[in-house]
Amino acid sequence: MKKLFALLIAAMLLCGVAAAEIADAYTTASATKTVLSGDALAAAEEVLMAKSSLLSSADEAKAEGYQAKTGTGIAQIMSINPDGSVGLSSISEWKYENGKVFVRLTQGQNALNLAKEGATGTLLVKGDSGYYIVHLKAVAVTVLEYSEETAGQFDQYYSGAANALNEYDIEFDAGVIEQTSMLMF
Repeated sequence: MKKLFALLIAAMLLCGVAAAEIADAYTTASATKTVLSGDALAAAEEVLMAKSSLLSSADEAKAEGYQAKTGTGIAQIMSINPDGSVGLSSISEWKYENGKVFVRLTQGQNALNLAKEGATGTLLVKGDSGYYIVHLKAVAVTVLEYSEETAGQFDQYYSGAANALNEYDIEFDAGVIEQTSMLMF
């Protein structure tokens, strides 16, 4: 009887697994999100490029004739922390160009999470008619170690000097780009 009961439970579990629906990882999670392609993707890329910063160093920003780019936007970049929680940072120094995303992050947990080849993350950017969600995979990382001699090479908005924090320039391949009308945070 125990064997029959165990066999019945195993059969039910197998049927449940076989009947489980497989969904894509992006749009099925929310009816408000759309994976972009074709003309919609091209339009989103234009918005992302327009909102990108120049990634200027402090020395470049101080140079005679330097003109800051207007219309740039603050973005949020997300990663997964070692404890499994979500890492989220607001950043001003990011750039979208030709299917690549370049970010400049001051040393912190989010930077450490993303500063290795193969690391994945997400960039959230407010557009003119909603938000763009850009899925990222790190392909190159440059670490600039802080010292008095290197200070001028750091991001023009660098805030880690008091603690001599390093800065990370990370290049990502942009994967899927989604658009949504709302973000819930």
